[in-house]
Amino acid sequence: MELKNAVAVCLISLFSAGLVVLIARSLDLQAASRLEPQLERIVEELQAIRRSGGWVGATDDLAPSGAIADGLMVYYFHGQRCPSCRLVESQAHDLVHSDFATELKDGTLAWKVVDYLKPAGKEFAKNFDVSDPVVVLVRMKNGEMQDWNRLDRVMVLKNDKPAFAKYVRGAIQEMLSAAENDVPGGDVPETPTPDVEPTDIPLPGQGVTD
Repeated sequence: MELKNAVAVCLISLFSAGLVVLIARSLDLQAASRLEPQLERIVEELQAIRRSGGWVGATDDLAPSGAIADGLMVYYFHGQRCPSCRLVESQAHDLVHSDFATELKDGTLAWKVVDYLKPAGKEFAKNFDVSDPVVVLVRMKNGEMQDWNRLDRVMVLKNDKPAFAKYVRGAIQEMLSAAENDVPGGDVPETPTPDVEPTDIPLPGQGVTD
C-alpha cells in the first residue's frame, strides 16, 4: 500500500512539474510576442549605429567651422549618443547624401554634426535654441546666416522612415528654393517707365483755346 502511494505521489509530482513547464513556456511565448516589436526597433537602431561608423562619428566636430559661405548648411545637433539619437542622425545623413548628392558635390549644400554639450557647440546651439538632438537648416549668404529652420519633429518621426524622409526632404527643398529666389541687394531691376512726349502732357492751369 505504501509503495502504491509513493508511486502515485511521484506521478502526480511529475505531472505537476510538466504542467508548470508548459505554463512557463506559454508565458514566455506571450512575453516574447509582446517584446518582438521593441526588439525589432532595437536591432534597427543598432544597425543604424553600425552604418554610421560606431558611437563616435568621423564627422563629429566641436564647432561649426568650415560652413559654406553661400548655400544651405544641414546641421545635426546631438548631446548624449543614445540609440534613438543615432538613428535620427543616420537617417538624416543618408537622406542628405542620397537625395541632395548634386548639391553636396557643387557646394551649395553641406552636412555637419555638432555636439551641443561641448563648449563651442553649446555656444553655437544657442542661436537656434537647441536643447535636444535635432536637425537645423541654416541658409548662408556671404558668410552670414540669413535664415534658419529647426526641424523639431525628426525625433518623433524617427520610426516612420517615409514620413521622416518626406519631412526633412521637404524642409531642405524649401530652403534651397528660398536661396535660389533670393535677389542680391542692389541688383533689383528698375521698373521701366513709358516714353511720353512732353508736348502731350498739358501744363497745370493751361486751358484749351478755340
